Amino acid sequence: MYSDLHPVTYYFYPLLQGDYAPGSHQGLLDAILDTEVPKPAESLLYIHIPYCHDLCQFCPFHIKIANGEDVYARYTDSLCKEMELLARRPAIAQRTFSAVYFGGGSPSILPVPQVRKLLESIHRCFKLAPDAELSFEGEPRTLSNPELLELLKAWKVSRLSFGLQTYDEVQRQRFRIVATLKDVERVTENARRLGFHDINVDMMYDLPGQNITRLNDDLAALRAADFDSVDYYNLHYYAFPKKFRAAMDTGEIPPKPGVDMHMAMNEHIRWRMRELGYNAVADQVFSKHGKVCEYFRLLWGGGDGDHAAETVAVGSSARGYLQGVSYMNTGEVNTYTNLVGQGVLPVAKLSGALARPENRGAVFMPKFFRIAKRHQAAIDSIPADVWQAWQEWGLIYETPDTWELSETGKQWTTNMMLDAFDATQRQAAGVSLNALEKKPGVRTGTF
Repeated sequence: MYSDLHPVTYYFYPLLQGDYAPGSHQGLLDAILDTEVPKPAESLLYIHIPYCHDLCQFCPFHIKIANGEDVYARYTDSLCKEMELLARRPAIAQRTFSAVYFGGGSPSILPVPQVRKLLESIHRCFKLAPDAELSFEGEPRTLSNPELLELLKAWKVSRLSFGLQTYDEVQRQRFRIVATLKDVERVTENARRLGFHDINVDMMYDLPGQNITRLNDDLAALRAADFDSVDYYNLHYYAFPKKFRAAMDTGEIPPKPGVDMHMAMNEHIRWRMRELGYNAVADQVFSKHGKVCEYFRLLWGGGDGDHAAETVAVGSSARGYLQGVSYMNTGEVNTYTNLVGQGVLPVAKLSGALARPENRGAVFMPKFFRIAKRHQAAIDSIPADVWQAWQEWGLIYETPDTWELSETGKQWTTNMMLDAFDATQRQAAGVSLNALEKKPGVRTGTF
């Protein structure tokens, strides 16, 4: 049975392993983009805006602290240009997108005219399904802008998401979260007044010194707020700078909760969220709508063991997945804008192709808490000894049509994902983890 929690949560698979450079690696993605697909897979369009006004201590994402309408205008123009470049490629031109996600960073930081320009460009360059889910991420101060919310509503954005993280004022100051709880109330009230279908917040647990009592304070506040969905993440500590970690070592900042406390809080959250009327629709994702949002479903392959759903990435440091290959755009904004200005796609890194593409569905199976038996090839891609151990440890159980994660299994999803990796991907994960441990404060984006 597992004893130590794997410290990394994976959102993309296969993992990035090589630079996008002349030769076979670059040729692989170019060949994919230049091949017209008779029946394109379900598709997600991801738009990345890297800018924030402030830098939260815990944030692991590729972000830039920048102000000025000229900065935002130049970046917006580059996003629109990249969309035009992608829309010309045969593999992209014919597909219909089931979801669009604006992530960051804080997309709400952009002036309203720039957001309108992006929405116009998306609809001009790409075909969206009539019922496509449009999600827009932001931070409470700027996302509360009525003019912005009215624009998003007019363009049929149905899902808003912002980082709340915790109601604990001590932790908020510790993490340098500048948005106030009043800002949270304001954006929620404004969004509800306009009738947004899904108001989502990000919450965190495993905070320094946190225990069940303090966790209950956050859960009580969530009961009163009554959001439509909540993504409840365990805090990762690898993005904290050296000074923060040193303060933890000296006791100035309380330590990270141990494994036993983590497990107790994980179980308590799932129990209390169910009591509050939320369904645990995916790993760390709770919703009153009864299903996982399209953004996560497509990002993780399609659900229940499927591996075919694809993501088209737009923006500096944005990540995508096409025809078995993960890729990432350059995280250097100036390099990004220069390349796009030259008519060159700004791809910086790629993965290799999996020997068994269906292994992607197996790896993301713990995210959905199940795998359908019709995806037997995905099940067969998991090492036989691992699959047997999961059954012996009580992490999975069989139903007529599926294999399901037990309540114990839901506590070990990151470990189960890693153990489902194929051998070369497990090796790449080990290299990445070693790099994280040696570089406190590193901002990786997400894995």
